[in-house]
Amino acid sequence: MTTGTVALGGCADALRGDSVDAASMQWSEARLLGYMGYEVLNSNTDLEVNDEIGLGGARQCFEAVSNGEVDFYHLYTGGAWATIPPQHDEIISDPDELYERIREEMEAEHGLQYLRPASYNNTYGIGANPQWAEETGIETISGLAEHVIQGNTDLTVVLGPEFQERSDGWPGLVKHYGFEEEVNELDTRSVSADLTYEIIGQGESEIGMVFTTNPNIEQFDLVVLEDDEEFFLPYNPAPLVNGESLEEHPEMEEELNAVSDSLTSEEQVIELNVRIAVEEESAQSVARDHLDENGLI
Repeated sequence: MTTGTVALGGCADALRGDSVDAASMQWSEARLLGYMGYEVLNSNTDLEVNDEIGLGGARQCFEAVSNGEVDFYHLYTGGAWATIPPQHDEIISDPDELYERIREEMEAEHGLQYLRPASYNNTYGIGANPQWAEETGIETISGLAEHVIQGNTDLTVVLGPEFQERSDGWPGLVKHYGFEEEVNELDTRSVSADLTYEIIGQGESEIGMVFTTNPNIEQFDLVVLEDDEEFFLPYNPAPLVNGESLEEHPEMEEELNAVSDSLTSEEQVIELNVRIAVEEESAQSVARDHLDENGLI
């Protein structure tokens, strides 16, 4: 009886060894990237690919990859630099330098492999209601800071929950631009990151957090204030893979790198995001179409 139990356990381990779990963060572009990884591995390898897309926030996904609960997800370089230990206050504006620093640390500190990044940059931004921007003439974040410092604190600010807490988000930005003392006088509200665009566009808030490849910027005609003192880090997504998983399944690297190579511009990704956020197609079908059009499946 004992022998049979051992044999069954070995069989189960072998089956698990032939499968990988594809994960992602929860917002639409992250889900799009996750499904690109899922579909390319499912089509081009013998691996059984399990769907853990939309697993959670960046830190939850990181912990899951680190401890082997899932095998990979797409992590943005700026988020990795600012939020994954060892955390950094240094601002690196060169995307290649930033990626290399993170890649080396991921392997040395965590035993994880950070594969090739996509060349497009989906960084954070501060979006403004177009009427408010026209009335005030504010075009830059330093202009916003000066406006607030001069006593114009009757502003409503809408922020995604993570952005409101992260050092590379709102706390770091107000410190970097020098209106840390005045920020408590603003009406700051935490809302879903997907809702900030509509709230700003409808005039319920003057300013708020945006992602620069989100199609709702154009849909609501928002003004993205220039980050003229270069606070926001580059945000290039790259697959972060459990080191043991990649060693066991090296075929993952070529396929996941091919996905990154196919994503070449902000405009291209905005078009894909439009299909999900505006036209309400599923992230999985949009991912599959993109891969098919680029000869990857």
